[in-house]
Amino acid sequence: MSGETIEVLSATPIALETAGLALANGSITMVSNVYDKMATTANAGGNGYPDGQFIFEGTFNTAPVENSLLSLYVREYPANGAARTDVPEATRPGRPIGSFQVNDRTGLQTLVLMLEGLPPKGDYYIHNNGTGQAVASGWKLSVVPRTFRPAP
Repeated sequence: MSGETIEVLSATPIALETAGLALANGSITMVSNVYDKMATTANAGGNGYPDGQFIFEGTFNTAPVENSLLSLYVREYPANGAARTDVPEATRPGRPIGSFQVNDRTGLQTLVLMLEGLPPKGDYYIHNNGTGQAVASGWKLSVVPRTFRPAP
């Protein structure tokens, strides 16, 4: 129907991490690329889309604890130019924005998390928050920017 609001996903996922190092149980690591949702570059640009679908792809060599979490954190760049908050630590990870719930199996797991109202620019971190096992090296994290617009 013309004029109704429809969801629009970016045609191209943005790679935030393409070959992450092994992530021990209880540890936290920053993903490679800064996500700037206002930028228009292929590497980190979300074209101003306010939301994003985050996709984690990784394996566990030993099955993790069922329903345990890989949590996503952000360290924002303040809009007023003030100093950023402290770097997240495993015992004080900072601002959580969502969690991926893992399955108790080995092999590739593709986990999806839709987030709304993303900060304009930030460093993202993955926290292996009690899965009981390490995430094997080679994991990936990408985001597909999302917005809404009127239907044609």
